[in-house]
Amino acid sequence: MKSERQQAILDLLDQHHSVSVNEISNTLSVSDMTIRRDLAELADKGLLVRVHGGAQLPHSAHGTALSRLTPHEEKRRFQVDQKRAAAMAAAQTVSAGDTIFLGGGSTLELMCSYLPQEDIRVVTNSLPVLNLLADNPHIDLFFVGGKMRHDTRVFTMPYNGRGPYGLSAPKAYVSATGIFGNEVFGSRPDAAMVLSDALSRAQERYLVVDAEKVGRRDFCLFTTLEDMTAAFINEDADPRTIEALRAYTSVITA
Repeated sequence: MKSERQQAILDLLDQHHSVSVNEISNTLSVSDMTIRRDLAELADKGLLVRVHGGAQLPHSAHGTALSRLTPHEEKRRFQVDQKRAAAMAAAQTVSAGDTIFLGGGSTLELMCSYLPQEDIRVVTNSLPVLNLLADNPHIDLFFVGGKMRHDTRVFTMPYNGRGPYGLSAPKAYVSATGIFGNEVFGSRPDAAMVLSDALSRAQERYLVVDAEKVGRRDFCLFTTLEDMTAAFINEDADPRTIEALRAYTSVITA
């Protein structure tokens, strides 16, 4: 499938930082023409940079700049195994009787399947999370937010909003579109305000991400790794990626 082939190209770039069309073609047993089309599509998404004869990651001393907000359905197809591993590990920290905040994002959506089958309370601004948990008899579900963003399917507060209506969850789980150094980024300021407010009200604050997000900047800084209780990431992530997180917070791999 094209999505799997393009993910394999990104995996090769993660390993080697730059790769030629011939190298990709030989590794994947796909024609040069197909690879060139894939590279063009991935470049349009801001996931790589085309160079003569191949491609490279758009990393710089300032981190990767995300040039395009990836549609939600595309996010669901990328790094699925890595996201699931992080989501499963995060779900293990939820216990009976807990009240938790779950933000938006494909990684946190996967977490829904692994929550304990015991009574808990969930506060969320994510429509997919709401739909996934709506029929779970063990969950007391609260939905917050004002305007829905169709690209990410999360509900946001206005810029002068007062947070998610005063609801407080002692445990907050959020994802991110980028992590660079100590900084944790999202794509939309209004959505980031909801996350920032939920984190400020929580005693335990968890970041649940796949390794692809590390080394990237995005538009809106909404928290720092130092303020997080721990970060969950897939255990097969590059050791350098794990150490980059561990410089600022506890890291839990799975």
